[in-house]
Amino acid sequence: MDDIQGLLLRVVFEYRYFALLLLLSLGMIGLPVPDEFVMAFSGFQVSLGRMGFSKTLLIAALGSFIGTNLSYWIGRRVGKPLLDRIAPYLHLTENKLSGVEAWFRRFGSKMVVVGYFFPGLRHLIAYFGGISKINYMRYATFSGVGAILWTATFITMGMFLGIYWESTVTKIRHLLIPGGIFLGAVLILVYIHNVKNRSSLKK
Repeated sequence: MDDIQGLLLRVVFEYRYFALLLLLSLGMIGLPVPDEFVMAFSGFQVSLGRMGFSKTLLIAALGSFIGTNLSYWIGRRVGKPLLDRIAPYLHLTENKLSGVEAWFRRFGSKMVVVGYFFPGLRHLIAYFGGISKINYMRYATFSGVGAILWTATFITMGMFLGIYWESTVTKIRHLLIPGGIFLGAVLILVYIHNVKNRSSLKK
């Protein structure tokens, strides 16, 4: 366990629900919070009787929901102007940007649920959801469902694994990180395919 992770888990041990809410909110914005470890450790605390399962799940889901929705609104308010400024340096034309946004508006809200489970990917999806201006109520609905499923998975895991929660979550994260990279690569390939199809149709 590294120093930062150990410090954050001590904060959760000391301040319990408040720390859980705050850390998951900050982690979902993109700050370096070990979200899965925080949730599994909270589940371990539930097994010790220091925290209640229902309250822990509610607080964790709420913190995750707050974080992803803040990311959505940040992306919606400032993401598009920023992307427009750097687009020329990334060789992204207006047509290409429009293609990405249209594709994301069509499929992005469903990706929110899956994206929760992959470090890095969940943050990108939240911000790009705002940039693409996905219907907010639709985004919030999928975000809420994803938050409940994601937090319930790791809290329950921490409850039943006992002292083995940390080693198990470490192994899982080692699988999820490359999984997120793989899914990101698939999304890029699908995007390129869609852009080519759009260009062919225009011709």
